[in-house]
Amino acid sequence: MGKHLFFLAFILFARTGIGQDTKSYLAIPDNFFSIMKSKGNDAAIDYIFKTNKYLRTQVAGNLKIKNELNKIVKLLGKFYGSELIEETKAGNNYIRLFYLAKYDRQPLLFIFTMYRPGKKWRIQQLRFSEKVGDYLDEKRGVNKPAQ
Repeated sequence: MGKHLFFLAFILFARTGIGQDTKSYLAIPDNFFSIMKSKGNDAAIDYIFKTNKYLRTQVAGNLKIKNELNKIVKLLGKFYGSELIEETKAGNNYIRLFYLAKYDRQPLLFIFTMYRPGKKWRIQQLRFSEKVGDYLDEKRGVNKPAQ
C-alpha cells in the first residue's frame, strides 16, 4: 500500500509540478486548433486573443486576423488537424512554436510566439502563412545567396 501511495503522490506532483509547467505552453495552441476544428476560425482567434489581456481590447487586430485567415482557409478546404513541427526557445519564458495545419488542398504554417512573464503562459504573437515550402527551404539554407 505504501509503494502505491508514494507512486500516486509522485505522479500527482509530476503533473502539477515543474515538469508539467515546462510544457504547459502547448495547451494554448492545442486549444486553438481544437476550437478551430469544432467551432471554426473566428472562435479560435477569439480564444487566442483572450489568453493575453493586452490583446483582448485590440478589436481591429482581431478582426484583421480573422479576415485574413478566413480568406486563405476558404481556398484550402477541410481542416484535418495540426502537428507541432518545431520549437525555438529563448530562455525558459519565451518560445516560438511552429505548427503545420493540415487542410485538404495544402498545409498552412502557424507560428505561435508564447511568453511567460510570471507563472502563466500567454500568446505574444500569432502568424500564419501558406508558404510552408519557403519555410522549409529557409530552414535548410536552400536558395541562400552564396557568401
